[in-house]
Formats: sequence, C-alpha cells, structure tokens
Amino acid sequence: MKGAVLDGTDDAEHAALEDISFPNAMRSAAFWVFAVASSLFGLVYSGIALFNQSILEERGFDAETYYQVLVISTMVGLAANFGGGLLATRVPIQRVMGIGMAILAAALLLLPGVETMRGVMAYAVTMGAAGGVVTVVFFSVWGQVFGRGHLGRIQGAAQMMTVFASAVGPLLLASAIEQTGSYNSMFYALAGAVVVLGVACWVVTLPARQPWREAAARP
Repeated sequence: MKGAVLDGTDDAEHAALEDISFPNAMRSAAFWVFAVASSLFGLVYSGIALFNQSILEERGFDAETYYQVLVISTMVGLAANFGGGLLATRVPIQRVMGIGMAILAAALLLLPGVETMRGVMAYAVTMGAAGGVVTVVFFSVWGQVFGRGHLGRIQGAAQMMTVFASAVGPLLLASAIEQTGSYNSMFYALAGAVVVLGVACWVVTLPARQPWREAAARP
C-alpha cells in the first residue's frame, strides 16, 4: 500500500514510502521497544496517579500539596506536548522517546527523596514533562515509522499493551506498600526499568521502508 509523502520533502525528489504490514510491524524491534516503553510509562503514571496523595502523605505533605502537584504536572504536561512535538520535527523519534524516558527516570528517582516543597515542585515539573513528551511520541510514532496503511491495527496493539500495563501499575504500588511499608523500593525498580528502555529507544533501528515507486516496479 502506498504511504504518505514525508513531511518537509520535495515530492519530485522523494517518492512516498511503502507502508509496513501489521505482521512485519509485529516482527520489528522498533514496535516492541516503543510499545513496551509507552506501556511502562502508563504503568508508572497510573500507579502514581492513584496513590499520589498517599505517596505525598508518606513524606509529610498534606492534601493541599497533592492538588498543587496535580495542577503543576498538568500544566507542564501541556507545555511539554508542544515542546515534544516541536522536538520531534527536528530530531529522530527514537531520541525524543529516549529523552522522555530519561525525564521519567529522573522523576522516579526524585520522588523517594522529596522532603521540601521545592523538591515536590521539582518532582511535579519532571513528571509532567515526561508525560507530555511520551504522549506525543505515542500518538505520532506508529504512522511515522510504519506508515498509515495498517495504522489502526498497529497502534491498537500498542494501545492494548498500555491499557493492560496501566491496570497493573496500581497493583504493583499496593504490593510494595503492603510488603515493605514504603513505595520507595518500587520507585527505584521502575526507574531502572525505565532507564533500560530509554537506552533501547535511543539505539533501536527503525525498519526500512521502500520508496513506493521502487516497490511498485518490483515484479
């Protein structure tokens, strides 16, 4: 199937690219790296969102602080949507996701040591920025990497993984507090997993897509 012409290119010089089929997308490392990274973000975000007030209370902060964190994270996330989208037009999508995962890891490592309002605000800004960047990548990477011909099935498969992971996140944090009396061990473990996936996003090779005219000329 014929793909879309690359943004910012001259159609006289750059033919449209052939779309990658759903089975071939499932066999590519890029699909799994981006899907698992997005799913891990969903796991982290859903777990922290559900227990955010409890997490802050564990560190001596009241409900008012929780609402401040919610507002700041939301506003920063919206700004990061714009910044992430702009960044994605200038650097490879793998790098953008790697940056988003690095920011997420920083937020997870900040949270266990939060003791002051300045620390809380730093955490809120960092988590909001991570969410903004990762969200932009999730909704743009599938069409950019695999084409639009099978976009529904490819993105749907990734979305299914994120939904499942989002359901698991609160269970993991609940298990951590029940077994250890603190969320910290889970934050450190998740930060390690985020770093690994961030590196994988940074270095993963995107599948090659043949120019449409070349593909059509093949017997």
